[in-house]
Amino acid sequence: MSQLIAKSTRSTNQRFISTKRRKRVIPLTYQLLGMGLNIASRIHMNWAANILKGFFFTVFKSPMKPWIREFWQQADSKVELQLKDKTIPVYLWGKGPLVVMMHGWSGSGAQFRKFIPGLAAAGYRVAAFDAPAHGENPGKQTHLLEFVDSLLAIQRQIGSVHTVMAHSFGAMAAMMAKQRGLSIEQMVFFGPHLDVNEIHNSYSELLNLNQSLSLRFHQKIGAKMAEISGLDDVWSFFTPASLLKDSDFSGLLIFDTDDEEIPMSQFDAVKEYWQGCQVVETEGLGHHRILKDEAVIEKVLVFMDSPA
Repeated sequence: MSQLIAKSTRSTNQRFISTKRRKRVIPLTYQLLGMGLNIASRIHMNWAANILKGFFFTVFKSPMKPWIREFWQQADSKVELQLKDKTIPVYLWGKGPLVVMMHGWSGSGAQFRKFIPGLAAAGYRVAAFDAPAHGENPGKQTHLLEFVDSLLAIQRQIGSVHTVMAHSFGAMAAMMAKQRGLSIEQMVFFGPHLDVNEIHNSYSELLNLNQSLSLRFHQKIGAKMAEISGLDDVWSFFTPASLLKDSDFSGLLIFDTDDEEIPMSQFDAVKEYWQGCQVVETEGLGHHRILKDEAVIEKVLVFMDSPA
């Protein structure tokens, strides 16, 4: 469990530390893929960029582990959520104001499992699910708007949403859902990814793409996202400044200084533009262990138990 080591001059900004640190490790398969596409781009630039575009919208998932299936079976109830052209299960625990858990890209609602007992005991109804093409849901590819549609469908089919708790890319979906009609009182963000420019940069860095291929990749996914979202300039829209503009909700921002996926500059931008949030800063938990840490879970429960 992480330990409380300091408080900043801002009373709502607390900092926790863990003894273990994690560094981003680039799998050999990614290194080889990037190397191969860099070579191919010298002859067939568009072909290589289209491969990358497909990679960008692909969900990477492993076979369902028995303990995850058992976790879903422990829910109090299940609702089959009807989206435009698919159905996904949403699992529910407890009674009271609705708290929705929104995982990130290639993640799972099961990542929030350690928060659910405390939230249910505190008088909340908790909804967790795997987004389209995630978990055992069919398909290999999805996009931001399907995450957004899932949140809006929960509001329509299950009931009004009190709080969204979102990790990583899930925070971007939550913010876009709010702009498209999701009515919430507050949000809790864990290591939020709110900048699509940084996502592109992360992919380019991960695959060590040459500059020309990275630029063409940028153009391809920009055009695809514009088609999906109906926005003219996705690169300006999907930023903390735009998504959090005129934010009229309170909440809790939790991030780790050793996050191996998201730069500190993005968390600084979220703090700047989300004026109504409390801030918890951790160290040594990385991008994923932040959802398992007992001190973080306790901080979230205290926040949820405090007056809005």
